[in-house]
Amino acid sequence: MKPFLKYTLAGVVGLLIGLSFLSCGRQTGGIQSETELTYKFISGEKDSQNRLLEIQINGPILNSSSDAFGFPGTIAYGYEIERLLERASKDDKIKGVFLRLSTPGGTIVGSNAVFEALKRYRETTKKPVVAYIDGLSASGGVMSMVGADVVYAAPGSLIGSIGVVGAQLIYYDTPTAIDNGILGGGITTRNGIQQTIISAGRSKDIGNPFRKPTEEELRVLRQGTIAEYNNFVDRVAQARKIDPKLIRDKMGALLFDNKTAQQFKLIDGTKNQKDAIADLANRAKVGQNFQLIRPQQQTDILAGLFAAQTPPSQEALQATAQRDLCAVITSRQPMVYYGNVNRLCPQKLEH
Repeated sequence: MKPFLKYTLAGVVGLLIGLSFLSCGRQTGGIQSETELTYKFISGEKDSQNRLLEIQINGPILNSSSDAFGFPGTIAYGYEIERLLERASKDDKIKGVFLRLSTPGGTIVGSNAVFEALKRYRETTKKPVVAYIDGLSASGGVMSMVGADVVYAAPGSLIGSIGVVGAQLIYYDTPTAIDNGILGGGITTRNGIQQTIISAGRSKDIGNPFRKPTEEELRVLRQGTIAEYNNFVDRVAQARKIDPKLIRDKMGALLFDNKTAQQFKLIDGTKNQKDAIADLANRAKVGQNFQLIRPQQQTDILAGLFAAQTPPSQEALQATAQRDLCAVITSRQPMVYYGNVNRLCPQKLEH
């Protein structure tokens, strides 16, 4: 058989196997969706039958992926994590969950899905969940992490921003010219640009320099935003045993260093990652006899399954993540996010 034909047949076989694999069910945040998940060994005793499952939340938190190929690690999807925890709860070898966060937050729906999934996992399995802040847990990250039994943060982390960002409206007051020149272009207006950010939580809209809508618009938009803010405050207050008044009047939507966050009871202490994992192992009553595992990302699995075929590129996966982000931002749904969400999705002016 000619080499070219062998190569083609290998590609076809790899493609068929890959399609069969994908037809078994939707991916879970890049995780195989069958009951028997595929894991990657991270640390500990490789032959141990006691598994500690690491789940990562890196970057913005959204609801679910629009693409069957999952995500490249720069976005976390709440529903995908929820499904992963449901399957993990049926695996007797998994003795506890290590939730590692580095996130500015995201959608209310996605963040709430993570919180509810963690809470349900703890209640149904009676197994421990340790949340670990790896630098940043803001807004939706806080909403997610309070579903854990205990929360630790790496030295030098930032924690907080308990608030809700609602609709963000931009108004060009009397435009006189649109310039799409080689230097990037822009809009010339007679009376400037006005921007309004609907928010709840003292200091949540820090840095906003713009806009003025009608009072009726503000009233309608604020109603939903304030309702979501109240839910957020109540959730954190109940989960972390903090007086809601303290959250509203003292903490506001500011970010705090480790020491201040611990004083406000947002975290339980500062630890390096190794010590935080050891704490989880002790809570799971496995001592040093454990292996830390992480769900195998679909891109890793596809690389082997597709043999001669080319798996989705990192650029393609990143494009999917960007598309998902833009879909959320342009829908103007309330966000539990720290920072300017518009910068996540640069909009091109069409005329």
